[in-house]
Amino acid sequence: FWSSIKLILLYLKVNAWNRTNATIISKKVELHKKNSTRHSPYGIFVEYKYNYDGKEYINNKVYLVELIKGQTNHTHANATKVINKMENELSIYVNPKDPQESVIFCTGIGLYILVFFFGIMSLLVGYSYYE
Repeated sequence: FWSSIKLILLYLKVNAWNRTNATIISKKVELHKKNSTRHSPYGIFVEYKYNYDGKEYINNKVYLVELIKGQTNHTHANATKVINKMENELSIYVNPKDPQESVIFCTGIGLYILVFFFGIMSLLVGYSYYE
């Protein structure tokens, strides 16, 4: 429940950030260093550079959850598809208050809302169970 609220608020914040073009320096699919699921243990690692307000920055955040120290998990085949769709030039979201903070993808609010409703249902079922 709390995670979904946190991600919904993050989505709304990042969606209001400025957009700019970035150039991919490197991209690869690797096993996550942190423990992850056995069936989807791969991550997408992209390094990109961009100019914002006359300064050049380099970053590696791909998904929203990475902004809050999380990670996304993929199968090798799925991660490879995502990497192959990324062109060398892409549009990213840049935090206007801290241009060193950026992210490639700002999508998926529907999933966060679904998790939110499942969280509410869990709270209601848990509450009625203990009554």
